[in-house]
Amino acid sequence: MSILRIAFRVSRACSSMSTRTFSVQSIARSAAEPVYKAPALGVNKTYDEALKIIAEDRIKRLAEVKKMEASLAELLKASPSVARDAEIAQLKDNIFSQEAYAEINDPEIQWRFKHGQIDMSKAVFRYMQSKQFQRETLPVIQQRISQMFVTPDLLPSFTPSLNVQLDFGPGSSPSASTNNYFETGSYLLPGKTIKEPKVNVTSFHSEQKYYTVALIDPDMPDVENETFKQQLHWLMTNVPLSATQMEVSAGNADVILPYLPPHPPKGTRYHRYTLLLAEQPNGGQDKVQIAQSDISRETTLRELCSQYGLNVKGLTFFRQVWDKDVSRIYTDVLKQSEPTYGKQPKVDELLDETGQKKKKYVNL
Repeated sequence: MSILRIAFRVSRACSSMSTRTFSVQSIARSAAEPVYKAPALGVNKTYDEALKIIAEDRIKRLAEVKKMEASLAELLKASPSVARDAEIAQLKDNIFSQEAYAEINDPEIQWRFKHGQIDMSKAVFRYMQSKQFQRETLPVIQQRISQMFVTPDLLPSFTPSLNVQLDFGPGSSPSASTNNYFETGSYLLPGKTIKEPKVNVTSFHSEQKYYTVALIDPDMPDVENETFKQQLHWLMTNVPLSATQMEVSAGNADVILPYLPPHPPKGTRYHRYTLLLAEQPNGGQDKVQIAQSDISRETTLRELCSQYGLNVKGLTFFRQVWDKDVSRIYTDVLKQSEPTYGKQPKVDELLDETGQKKKKYVNL
């Protein structure tokens, strides 16, 4: 067993022992907002030695960071080229990793991450959140979008790099957790999704990038072509996001198409309402200009990405089926007659156009 692991175990043991001396009132306060209490030094020599090793390692890594930042500054002054851009990207990744590794073995950092006291402006917390996303959340998203054919029906197979969560408020999903977020692919109630949701995005880049947000239903019936078509329920562009700027707000974005409540028509199977976040051109540094006259509710995701240089980075989706609230949405919100779909009636070749049985013989 490594020195660091021993130190972490001792740290947890010392922390749990210290809480036992608190009063009932103190315990109640700490339950609401726990406070880190460092174990006393001089109690465990192994732990003390581990802290020294951690501190020395931190100093070395931060020194490396300073050297790499100096190299990065010089590269940024050089003439643009493909090789230069690749080297800049690699240096940024290395700086991020070294900053994270310099802090990750600190017992207080580990404790704060475990208790949800996360500061996403720090590289170490972005790194830990990213690893947790890849380990716990990403496999579920990939499983659901594959099982329910969001890929390839909407877009080719891809690996999300953002964690997207929707909040329609209390009671929107029978399976939603206490914070109103739900697992990708859950069923939501049409009557609870009439108003636009809160969109929370966990990204792992410190710099601000611009994204396009689109809510698409790929399961609307296309009667004329006997297939399905996409319906665009919501479209916003130039949404600024970063590790510390996590909420999608219409107030600081361009709303191209206002939110249209989901309304799965009667007689159809479940609909997969998919909210996608697409990074805008130049690595998210450029804004896009989309005229409302160039977009309709039937504009497809492929057309959007191709025409405006968008790159999908994250998604979530929920499913809905018709219920009585859909009829109310058509009447009160959409102000249109509610369609009803069903299977084509079976054609009997022995009946004529009047519905009478055809004669076996005719007089020529």
